[in-house]
Amino acid sequence: MSESSLEPKKMEDINEGKKVSDTSVEQPSSAAEGETPVPVEETAGTSADLEAIEEIEEESEPILEIDEDFSHYSKKDFVDLADRLLESMNARTLTVADVKNIDNALKVVRSAFDEIHQQEKSEALAGYIAENGSDEGFEFRNDNFSIRFEGIMIQIREKRQAFFHKLEREKEDYFEVKTRLLQRLRDIVDTEERGESKNNWEAFKGLQTEWKNAGNINSPHNGSLWSAYNALVDRYFDIRSIQNELKDLDRKKNIEAKEAVVVKIEEIAQVLEATPINNVTLKKANELLQEYKHIGPGPREEQDVLWERLKKAFDVIYDKKRELQKESSELSEEVLKAKNQLLANLQAYLEFNSDSINEWNAKTREVQAIQDQWNAIKGGMPREKGKEVSKSFWSTLKQFFKHKSEFFAKLEAKREANYKAKSELVQQVKEILEKGDYSAPNTNRIIDLQKKWKTIGHVPEKYKDSLFEEFKAACDTYFNNKRDESKVQDSEYDKNLAAKTAICEEIEKLVSEGETNLGRLPEFKKAFNAIGFVPRKEMKPIQDRFIKAINSYVKSASGLEKSEKDKLMMQNEAEVVLKSGGNLNKTESELRRKIKTLEDEITLTKNNLEFFGYSKNADKLRAEYQKKIDKGEAELKELNAKLRLIVAAN
Repeated sequence: MSESSLEPKKMEDINEGKKVSDTSVEQPSSAAEGETPVPVEETAGTSADLEAIEEIEEESEPILEIDEDFSHYSKKDFVDLADRLLESMNARTLTVADVKNIDNALKVVRSAFDEIHQQEKSEALAGYIAENGSDEGFEFRNDNFSIRFEGIMIQIREKRQAFFHKLEREKEDYFEVKTRLLQRLRDIVDTEERGESKNNWEAFKGLQTEWKNAGNINSPHNGSLWSAYNALVDRYFDIRSIQNELKDLDRKKNIEAKEAVVVKIEEIAQVLEATPINNVTLKKANELLQEYKHIGPGPREEQDVLWERLKKAFDVIYDKKRELQKESSELSEEVLKAKNQLLANLQAYLEFNSDSINEWNAKTREVQAIQDQWNAIKGGMPREKGKEVSKSFWSTLKQFFKHKSEFFAKLEAKREANYKAKSELVQQVKEILEKGDYSAPNTNRIIDLQKKWKTIGHVPEKYKDSLFEEFKAACDTYFNNKRDESKVQDSEYDKNLAAKTAICEEIEKLVSEGETNLGRLPEFKKAFNAIGFVPRKEMKPIQDRFIKAINSYVKSASGLEKSEKDKLMMQNEAEVVLKSGGNLNKTESELRRKIKTLEDEITLTKNNLEFFGYSKNADKLRAEYQKKIDKGEAELKELNAKLRLIVAAN
């Protein structure tokens, strides 16, 4: 039936056979509550399909990844994080999905912060009980960070409540505005039916614009409002049979506009056939669908054809959406599987225990490598399983570092005891200095204190240099004062210097003449060490000259391998330095540094060796790497031998 043949009378509601005048918002004629119907003349009975298209939801990116590592967060870090979440609540484009994401993030942040807070409270209570014998009168006061954190939480809750209150008001406003527009539309339709207005068409077009500008919101009355609106629009166009030409022109423009929209949606579908879907594309498709809905009706046959094209295009979008969801689900399972394996690898380290600092540091590097692998895996996991495995991973990581902290706490306690013991030695030297007595017994006592110093282990790193310098300065002051008091001995010191110089010259001469005999080496060292003190400023130079001379003597000797000569030269240096009251700490530290560097290089080379296959070219590369490893291990063996010699001598 063409619209020009319709008589201007009351039309029956095509959805349920009721008169449009009886249609009300509270009792919709064709749509269930919460649905979004399409104008009746546009869909020809396909409103359910359009509603399904309408329900495609855009996915929003989370405000904060829930499995973020909070194990090293301080209270200040949590306060800063809460500030950022509060700032997100102030965003102009805040959506319901954003608020939900913030809620999910807050659950994790709240839990992690409360754990730190509870731990502080427990420690404070334990300290109070240890000091007072009971918890009576205990009162835990929150620090500034706790107060600030709670204040921010309150602000976020208030922002959240205000957001949803505003949303509810917008729904109510939407309902009221649309209801008023429907009443005006009924008046326009009734006026048109009575033929009482010549300007009714402009009023109708203006109302259509107002309806579109009123927007669309997810309201429980949305379906009933659209149902009533579409029925009234259909009735109005049927009544306007006297304006066929105007209506036909308008519908022709509408069908052209609708077709332009459909073409754009078809282009999106065509692109999606070769590429995956994303939020930008999905948002664009939804916007075009809304634009299609708000365009007025066109000729029924052409409109039905457009509808089939629109539905076909959205079928592609549906398929791509389902593929994306399937791929996302599969990826989530793969991520979960990989992170479960990393968790299993990490849990093995909870059984580790050692008294070696190097072993603890080595295990720490391995654990940190697992943590880096965890962080490198991108993508979400199934919500409940992912939350459980993330919590277990970070808990296990925290437990490992707790064990490490306990080890270093015990080590630090031992070093504190060493610090007290060495501090006592410093005090004893100072007490001897205060007496001003530089007799032989006091000198021997100072020497005994120096020897005892060497038997005491390491002290905390922050005291290592300062305490040694204080002890050395006190001992040096004693011996300097002793020298000042015994100026009569200066000539004897000069003679001693001359004697030691003569020994050095004799050795240097023998080396230059090529007359070396290692059998005389002990003789030279014994003679040099038997000579007494030399002037203070000459102590180091003459010692260095003697070491250089006897080492040259060893180098020029025949019948020894290079490694044996190196060992003998290191032994010479150790004997001379220690006999003169010095130490080899600097030499020992340098050796340890070289050993550590070489060990790391060998380990790295061995790891790289594992990457080669067993092809012909790979064998050649493996042989080169193995040769490099063998050479490094031989050098490492020599360095360790030197280190053992230094440690034994020290």
